[in-house]
Amino acid sequence: MTRTARWYEDASRAHRAGAWTDRIKDYAALRAVLAGNTQAEPSATGWRQPPVDLPRLLKLVAERAHYAGAEPVYRRYRKEQRGQPITRWAGPDPAVRPTQAFLAEAKIAGFWPYREGVVLVADELDLTTLEWAFAYLRALAAWALDERPLAAYQPVSVPPCVPEDMAVFVACSGRQTGGPAAVARLTELAGEIIRAVLDDVSMTPLGALNAVRDDVRQLLAPPAAPLADQALRAVAELSDRIIHAGDGETVLTPDQADQLQVMLHSLTSLLASVTPLQRAGRTGAPLGSRSSVPPGKDSGRDH
Repeated sequence: MTRTARWYEDASRAHRAGAWTDRIKDYAALRAVLAGNTQAEPSATGWRQPPVDLPRLLKLVAERAHYAGAEPVYRRYRKEQRGQPITRWAGPDPAVRPTQAFLAEAKIAGFWPYREGVVLVADELDLTTLEWAFAYLRALAAWALDERPLAAYQPVSVPPCVPEDMAVFVACSGRQTGGPAAVARLTELAGEIIRAVLDDVSMTPLGALNAVRDDVRQLLAPPAAPLADQALRAVAELSDRIIHAGDGETVLTPDQADQLQVMLHSLTSLLASVTPLQRAGRTGAPLGSRSSVPPGKDSGRDH
């Protein structure tokens, strides 16, 4: 479980229900404030969502939520939260100002139902990592489309859970190198999806995803097995099928068997040309060990 997932689960637990209800009320007030102070504007491609940056945002939220006075939300939370107080997502870091911390939490809470929907579908349909990532990014685009003013608030950024989730995708992809760089690139592509939705309000979630689909595939598609490994597996499978062929089952035609014999004879001569030095310097599994696909390795399908 990621750090943000732990925060969300802890914040929304039943014993914190009163405090979480207050947060949800404040996030709704935030959306209402943003909707009332922003609107789409014409662009070269149609209409776009302009950047949003409101002075004294938390004061506006407090007024919208009908609080007495304009006390900063986190100070009010510390004093008046019903039930057990909720820890600030950003923690005590003074570099994260209250407005940015509040916006980060609002993005997390707003995107979470979309994220949970993807997790549910991925589990039920047994999606590969790549398919899961596609579904996740499409859901991110849908969230940005539904909550354009919040997504457009300056500085424009993905919900804080996204980089953590991208790290999970990279870890599950089976790739052994380039982890941090791949996570950074995927997070960047997620940001491009949000900007695509903001720059053209007619953009669909699928259209936003399709713009980055090939880049995501390159980062997360399971690495192809070396050609020699593919040949070994094919020969092993063919041998097994010949040995266990049922009555009347034709695994190879006579012509195919003749062609395969000729090819294997030529390959035997080529393999004999491998020098002792090359044999000594090669890496991989010990001689005689069986080649296998790691448990849980993606099949590589994607749609």
